[in-house]
Amino acid sequence: MNTKTLLGTVRRNATPQVILSIILGILLVYLVLVPIVVMLQETVIVHAMERFQIPGSRVGDFSTRHWEWMFTGENSYAFLYSPLMNTLAVSMSLALLSLVIGGALAWLVVRTDMPMKKLISNLGIVPYIMPSWALALAWITLFKNRRIGGSLGLFEFITGIAPPNWFSYGMFPIVVTLALHYFPFGFMLIGGALRNIDSQLEESAELLGASRAQVLRRIVMPLVLPMVFSTFLLTFSRGLGTFGTPAFLGGPVRFTVLSTLLHANLVGQRPGMGYIVALVMILFGMLVLYMDHKVIGARRSFVTISGKSGMSGLVRLGKLGKPVAVLVVVFLLSVTVVPLSVLALETVMLIPGTYRLSNFSLHYWLGPVSHSIGLATGEPGILRNPDVMRALGNSVRLGLVTAAICGTTGMLLGYTVVRLRGRRLSRYLDQLSFMPYLMPSIAFGSIFLALFAVQRGPIPSLYGTFTLLVIASSVKYLPYSSRAGIGAMMQVGPELEEAAVMVGARWTTRMRRIIFPLQKSAFFSGLLLPFISAMRELSLVVLLVTPRTQTATAITLRFTDRGWYPYSNAIMLLIVVTILITTIVSRKLMKTDLAKGLGG
Repeated sequence: MNTKTLLGTVRRNATPQVILSIILGILLVYLVLVPIVVMLQETVIVHAMERFQIPGSRVGDFSTRHWEWMFTGENSYAFLYSPLMNTLAVSMSLALLSLVIGGALAWLVVRTDMPMKKLISNLGIVPYIMPSWALALAWITLFKNRRIGGSLGLFEFITGIAPPNWFSYGMFPIVVTLALHYFPFGFMLIGGALRNIDSQLEESAELLGASRAQVLRRIVMPLVLPMVFSTFLLTFSRGLGTFGTPAFLGGPVRFTVLSTLLHANLVGQRPGMGYIVALVMILFGMLVLYMDHKVIGARRSFVTISGKSGMSGLVRLGKLGKPVAVLVVVFLLSVTVVPLSVLALETVMLIPGTYRLSNFSLHYWLGPVSHSIGLATGEPGILRNPDVMRALGNSVRLGLVTAAICGTTGMLLGYTVVRLRGRRLSRYLDQLSFMPYLMPSIAFGSIFLALFAVQRGPIPSLYGTFTLLVIASSVKYLPYSSRAGIGAMMQVGPELEEAAVMVGARWTTRMRRIIFPLQKSAFFSGLLLPFISAMRELSLVVLLVTPRTQTATAITLRFTDRGWYPYSNAIMLLIVVTILITTIVSRKLMKTDLAKGLGG
């Protein structure tokens, strides 16, 4: 092949989507795969504080001692196996409980004639909007006891009965609060699957004499089962990497899971052992991704969707409809409004644990630095506290920048993957962009700590910078936007763009005048979830923040560790209010709706 022919071939193949795919592929490899390699290297070298534990070693020496300590050492049970079993028990339990709650709600909303469906659909997604550890802080306020909590909880103050330690702290409250946070996964995913079932299948079965029970067992369940299993795996994977709730509810009774173990190792200057824990968490995340792919792929042929939904198969609740709806609304209010009200109450009680009108005070909101006995925290009220206001500003800024990057990149990824559909490069980009979703958050944060803690080639150390928070958050939440972008581009045929090419329109003109207007709805949806996630995130950023780049979630951890729950609760309320206002404004202006398709 001569030079002219080679250049012609390159020009023909160097389409915008191919160039974009190469650029995005290189970036994703560096930001998703390279950090894992760096982590592996960190587990077999001696670090500064570890040289005293390995006789005769120097910093940078090759060593397998970290692996020996974690897997075969005399303390390996405490170092790894006990936290691993705790993690699996918590993740399995919360996945089952959240699946039951979310699946039951989805069935009531989609498959029955229960009233108040729109209200229930909107309330059902609020727990997911709230930070996962908001319920943990509310649980502590309600059920802490003096034996461990130091002061009365609201339950003990009202009833005079001290909750047992297992009820106040440890595995039980961790599972309950996390399940109440993650059940919207099942509500939205299973509800969507139920709505998309072709009612003609059920009608045909009934005409042939099948009973409602047989229709449910032989038609509905096989069609919904893949989404049920997928929901279970997604909530299970989230349980693997969550940090805030196990730290707040497990720390006081030394109930350790992998996420808190990883944090303790890295903060305690044991990076070799810490990165081994992170790799174990990532392996479990990849196993979940593989299982989800195998189940959905194996049962893909069972999915039947048509333009006619399954509304003809509604179960008539009759006189039970209204009582059931009221019970569901009460339940949803108890996991949304009640926890926020409890958090708010704690912030206006001057002496914690004394819930009387005479104890009412706005000290923790507006008060100056106090030197009174019992109040000498050295911190002014939240709204007068420059550190807190700076941290809240950092969170909002992080959410906005992350949303802009994810929205734009997700749209470009969607364009590239769909336009190159059928090619190996398209599948590679699709899978690689989704990988961060199932990597446990704290483990994902640790791989960026390993990659950017020191200068590597021309890329400087980014530790302690706001840029590192933006990069980590953007890559972690890119799957939200890329899925939205791919789904939107699947509905945009190539004919419009081909027509524009024929009249000489440049690629930038085609994107601005054709692709973006058609993808506008998906683009705005791809902005909202990354913003919400970045605003409420603790697990991802807890290892990356410094005093200069403190976020509102990270500063909450500092106050909670000191037992200053009124401050923690006040910051939590500010975060939730900010997210709710953003969600409402987004819904009004950009027509985004997380509950779309579930309401009656």
